[in-house]
Amino acid sequence: MKIKKKKNRRSDIKVMTKEARILKFLRERRRLSMRKAGAILGTSEAFINHSEHGRIDLTPTIILRFLNAYGFEYGYFKEMVEGKIELPENQLEDCISLLKRMAPEKLKTVKAILLSF
Repeated sequence: MKIKKKKNRRSDIKVMTKEARILKFLRERRRLSMRKAGAILGTSEAFINHSEHGRIDLTPTIILRFLNAYGFEYGYFKEMVEGKIELPENQLEDCISLLKRMAPEKLKTVKAILLSF
């Protein structure tokens, strides 16, 4: 029996970059799912996922495609990369994680606070 050797692919390796995190933030800021973003870009949901999670190399051409699709200027993106504009790191995910761990009686209080905004 022959054993098939697994091919090494770039998508097997995760290299999280600041650029990838920023692209994810910008997509979420436009309230786009990966599926909708893929439809706008004319690509697959997997491509969006791989781009945002460091499984593909982000070239300037790919970054510009994302920025154009999401309606952001390259200068704005560059300022985020350079740290001139602060990127709120995973705020939504952090909040959801906290909410999932809260006791039901505390959730009622949090809900009342959120409804007041």
